[in-house]
Amino acid sequence: MPRKFSPEEIEQQIRKYHRPGLDARLWLASKPLYPEDRKLRQGINKIFTAPTDLGEGAALGLCGRLLENSDYSLLLNETGMVQTPDGKILAVLLKGRLPQDLIDAVRPVVRKAAHRKIVAGNRGVAAGTGMQPRRRKDGTVGKIKGVPILQDLSQEDYRRLAPAKDGTFGFNARGIRGGQVYPCRLTAYSGALPSELRVMSELASAVGGVFQKSIVGYEWNVQTRQASQTSSTWLLRTPGGTTPFTTITCNKSWRTAAHIDDGDLKDGFGCMCSMGEFDGCDLVFPRYRTAVRYREGDVLLANVHQVHGNTPLLNPDGKVPLPGREPERLVCVFYYSERMDQCEKTIEKEHEFINKREKGDAMRKLKGKAKAKAAGKR
Repeated sequence: MPRKFSPEEIEQQIRKYHRPGLDARLWLASKPLYPEDRKLRQGINKIFTAPTDLGEGAALGLCGRLLENSDYSLLLNETGMVQTPDGKILAVLLKGRLPQDLIDAVRPVVRKAAHRKIVAGNRGVAAGTGMQPRRRKDGTVGKIKGVPILQDLSQEDYRRLAPAKDGTFGFNARGIRGGQVYPCRLTAYSGALPSELRVMSELASAVGGVFQKSIVGYEWNVQTRQASQTSSTWLLRTPGGTTPFTTITCNKSWRTAAHIDDGDLKDGFGCMCSMGEFDGCDLVFPRYRTAVRYREGDVLLANVHQVHGNTPLLNPDGKVPLPGREPERLVCVFYYSERMDQCEKTIEKEHEFINKREKGDAMRKLKGKAKAKAAGKR
């Protein structure tokens, strides 16, 4: 029986022997080096190749546009994986991985977490409206830009965005907004209960377990290493341990326009699940004319740094909903928020760091050579 090799040794062997032009992880999936590495496939029996590559420029040019069924020719609707024409993993769909009792427990929490209206918000590209100057109560136009209010939307955008909401659950990194410095902090809706944080962390743990055993184990390792450099204070965690996620974005009945996710770890991978009875709202990657249909209980792992958006949200019978009668579609996106490793170890120390920080000081505490270098410039 061969000895068990470390992940680093396995990676070296993959890079040395895998077929040129093919993503190393795909090679590992089709021909595992050792029996214990078969778990990386987690039931992936079908591997599809995206029908085309329109190019990065063409895809970026679609940002802000609503996507339709005509924007894809390949639909992933079963447990499987889609690779790009040059052999990189685009999306992995794992059907029925989440237990129903857990979904039922988190459903009301996700519904409460998605509390912010998309209209008058700051996600203009994903809203499909762009960022437009906001109108004051007296009717004049100000300098601040955002998604228009309902009264200023077209009839089509009004119907689509009126029920759309989003929100976050988990932790946010330091930042400056409106001249105000915000520390690393828990981000949740007002009145969130500890029990609700626990059940959302259980969902994150379940999704993280699917992520860990999937074929995108390389991204799992990258994200886990980043999480290991972060205090557990800022990680979603359960009594069984921490997850590689700091934050969950929750969307409600929102058909997004073509956009690219930002603020998450660039070398990680997007992890998603959905809840509700609905049809449509498939996730489209227009650059590769590929879409994924994931439903309640499924876990979708996808490269969210490629342009993506949703097709129209429909009733469960496939019909267009009446205005104000749109079906509820809840979506959770799990990720590691960038710069969370810069947070102090505890909430108290984080607040102390922010309170002692003077205007012009770095937003993070410098250490070692970086600290000495900064001191030398003063």
